[in-house]
Amino acid sequence: MRNSYNTKAIEFNNQAVELMMAGNYDSALIVFDKAIKLDESYYLPHSSKSNIYVLRKEFHNALIESELVIKKQPDLAEGWVYSGMLYDRKGESKTANKYYQKSIEIFTKRISNPEKQHMISTNRLNRAYSYILLGETEKGKKELQSLKEEEPENFMIDQLLNTSKEDYINQLFGED
Repeated sequence: MRNSYNTKAIEFNNQAVELMMAGNYDSALIVFDKAIKLDESYYLPHSSKSNIYVLRKEFHNALIESELVIKKQPDLAEGWVYSGMLYDRKGESKTANKYYQKSIEIFTKRISNPEKQHMISTNRLNRAYSYILLGETEKGKKELQSLKEEEPENFMIDQLLNTSKEDYINQLFGED
C-alpha cells in the first residue's frame, strides 16, 4: 500500500470527511474532488464519495466510485467486498461473486502474512463473511463459529452469525 499521498490532498480529504459527517454532502463531494485532482492515486476520497452516494440512494454513482477505489488500491479486500455488494444489489450476482472471491484471496494472503498477525481476527471475520456473501454459507459460518470460540465476547460475530446475506446488504444500503 502506498502511504505517500499528496499532503494537501490529505488535508482536503480530511476537510471533506468533516463536511460529510456534518451532513454537508454537496460541499463534501466538491472537496473530495479537489483532493482527487491533487493526487489521482489517492483512493480514500473515492471511498467516501461512494458512501455519500449510497446514503443518497445513487447506487450507480456509488459503484463508479467503488470501482475507482479498487482500481487505485487493488489489494484492498474491503473495496472488493463493497463493490461486490453493490453489484449484488443491482442483480449482477456473477460479477458480485467474482469480487467476493477476489476479497477472499486477499484476506487469505493477509491471514498468512506474519506482518499482519495483529489483524488476523478481523481478516478472518471479514473472510468468513465474504464466504457467506459468495454463497458458501456453511464455510463462512464454520469460520465464524471458530472465531466465536476464540473470542466469546466479540458481539460482532454474533451479529454476523444471525444476519443473512440479503439482510446484511439491505442494512448496509439502508433498505428494508
